[in-house]
Formats: sequence, structure tokens, C-alpha cells
Amino acid sequence: MLGRLYAIIFISTIIFSLWYQKKYLELSANELNSQLNFENNILPTSTIKNFNTNSYQDGKLKYSFSGDKITYYTDNHFEAEGHLTYQAYDENKKATITIKTQKAFGQIANEGDPSNSSQFPLGAHSKIQSAVLPDDVLFDFEGNQGQAEHVFIDMEKEMIHSSKNFISEGPQGKIRGKGFYYSIKNEEFKIKSHVDGNFKVNHLNKSHNE
Repeated sequence: MLGRLYAIIFISTIIFSLWYQKKYLELSANELNSQLNFENNILPTSTIKNFNTNSYQDGKLKYSFSGDKITYYTDNHFEAEGHLTYQAYDENKKATITIKTQKAFGQIANEGDPSNSSQFPLGAHSKIQSAVLPDDVLFDFEGNQGQAEHVFIDMEKEMIHSSKNFISEGPQGKIRGKGFYYSIKNEEFKIKSHVDGNFKVNHLNKSHNE
């Protein structure tokens, strides 16, 4: 009788030990998964309202970007919204390009030298590497004013382009097309395809139709 009682106690102890070990392993696994998920999550680092950032090159104002709100994330991307304005400037600080839209997202390039970087809040020495403007965009390329859709800005290549429909009116006349390139450095406006409009030949020296 006593031996049977010992056997029951022994078996119960083993069952309890196995159950406890299982629960411990489950808790450990959950903690590990939570930690991994936290490390893999893309989290916001800061949100700035009524922001205005400037980018300099060789001590001269090169670009500016402003709007209602911008949020920076841990993977070095940003999201901005509300009355967004992007401008590029010549050596005399005159705005040669103006782009306006309501929403943008893109990538931030970290710079080691604060003198050649955008002056972001919180002391971050960064500048925009690329940006996507998914909504309707109003643009002014040195007097050529128009509207486009889904515009991409590549700051490294100094290129602005879109593969969607656009309309433009300026020194070159009224133009409609599907897709364009604009070289900030060379001040060239290139139309991709499906061109329609009234052209002024004497103003086409800086424009090309591909």
C-alpha cells in the first residue's frame, strides 16, 4: 500500500515537472519572439509639425522641403503630408523648380558632414535621398507650369520623372503627354510618349521628345 502511494507521488512529480518545463519553454519562446518582433519592427523616431528643411552644397542653398508634418523612421525613411513644397535653387538662391503636393514618402541619406547636409530638427544631419509623390503634383520648371501624377524625385541623380499623364504650359506652349524626365542639373525637360499640344519651335532648345 505504501509502495503504491510512493509510485503515485513519483508519477505526479514527473507529470508536474514536465508541465512546468513546457510552460517555461512556451514563456521563453514568447519573450524571444516579442524581442525579435520589436527589433524587426520599423518604428517612428520623431514627428515634426510645420517643418522646413534646407539642403546645402558647398555652403550654398541647394534644396528646400517644407510642409505640415513629417515623420522619420528607424529604417531611414520618412513620410510627409499636408501642403508639401519642394524647391531647387540656383547659385543666386533663386528658386528654379517648385513642386507642390499633399503627400510624400522616401529615403533619407545620412551625411557625416553637417555643413553639406539638410538641417533637420533634433540635430539629425541628413538629407533626402529620394522621394515619391503619389498624389497629384503641381510643378513649375523654370516657367513651365503644369500638373502630373505619381512623381519620383532622385536627389543623387538630380532627376525628377513620372510615367503617368501630365500637362504643361509655358515658353514651349501647351503640352500633354504620358511620362516625363526633368534634369535638375542640365535643366532639360524630356517627354516620354503620347505627346499632344501646341508647340513653339523657338523655345524647344532645351526640350526633347523621346
